[in-house]
Amino acid sequence: AGMASAAAAGGGGTEEKQGTMFITQRAPGGGKVQKTVKLPKIDSAKGVEAVTQSSQSTELLLANKQMAEVQGQLEHKKIEFNERMAKCKEREDHLAHKQSKLTQEAAKFQLFLKENDAKRARALKRAQEEANLRKTKEKEAEGLREEMGETMSKLEQSKVNLEAGMVYQTYLERVAEFSEDFMEIGDIVKRYETLVATNSDLQVKVQRNNEETERLRLELAQLTKKLQNEVLVQSSVIAEHQERLEKAKIEANAEELVKEQREDAAKSRIRETGEARMAILNLYNRCRLTHLSESRPKQEAKDVMLALRYIDERMRDLQTIVSAAEAAGVILDYKVREAVVDRQFVSKAPQGQAAPPQGASAAKAKAKPRQKAGGGGESADLTGLLNPGAQAPLE
Repeated sequence: AGMASAAAAGGGGTEEKQGTMFITQRAPGGGKVQKTVKLPKIDSAKGVEAVTQSSQSTELLLANKQMAEVQGQLEHKKIEFNERMAKCKEREDHLAHKQSKLTQEAAKFQLFLKENDAKRARALKRAQEEANLRKTKEKEAEGLREEMGETMSKLEQSKVNLEAGMVYQTYLERVAEFSEDFMEIGDIVKRYETLVATNSDLQVKVQRNNEETERLRLELAQLTKKLQNEVLVQSSVIAEHQERLEKAKIEANAEELVKEQREDAAKSRIRETGEARMAILNLYNRCRLTHLSESRPKQEAKDVMLALRYIDERMRDLQTIVSAAEAAGVILDYKVREAVVDRQFVSKAPQGQAAPPQGASAAKAKAKPRQKAGGGGESADLTGLLNPGAQAPLE
């Protein structure tokens, strides 16, 4: 029905298109509508619509008719298909029944074959075992026959040996008969066995003693060789140790010399350090004695670094004062100042402290130019500190 409707719609569209082309046909020259066709537009549209509706109805009827025919054929085919399916189902059931029977018969046949194979295998195994047993028994019989032959041959040989040994039997009987030490043949045999055993033991002991002697001889040779090697090695070691001892003695002498030199150097350094310490403390005491300010230390310093810092500060202060005094021109006469300072230092110096040298002060006094008298006590302190012979301030 849908295809028929689409066909009808397509046919109508075609007719409508043809009608439209007919109505709107252009002239071949300028593409304008021909003016000679004078048809009313409303009447033409109604005619085209009527034709289109009639064609669509016809196509719809044809499509319905075809659909009815196709539906009838489809129903007929369905009936035929159902009949065929029923027949196929019957055949399938029949075949399944036959297949089940064949399967059961095949299973029975397989079971029969398995039983026959098992019986055949058991029979073959039994036959093989019997054949193997027969071969084993035949081999045993052959071995017994051979053993019997060997036994018979040994028996014959024993008879021969017995006949040959009867000579010894007769001989032993006669020995026992005429000998006083042996009453019976058994005593002779026992005595013989005892002697044989004793001989065997003695031979074993001799062999053992020979082996032990050989082993000890080898050990002695190895030990002798080892001791000789050790003597050589120890001799070389002793020579090496003697050489090392000589070297050690030489090194010890050298180390002793170096030690003495180090001790001398240490003593010199200790002496120099003591002298430097004494000089620093002496200079510290001089600076402290010449320092008139209240900020001077009240007691002797035990730390050298503190004394050096104090001396440095004092020297800087006195140098500043001297520079200022020289700039002002108020420095006293050098010789007069030196005499006064020496006198004051001697009077204030502690007991046991050496007096300042005078030669150096005199030499430095000659080298310096005379200055104008005047100035304060601090400039005199600096000048006296710079001069070892003048350490007391001027008053």
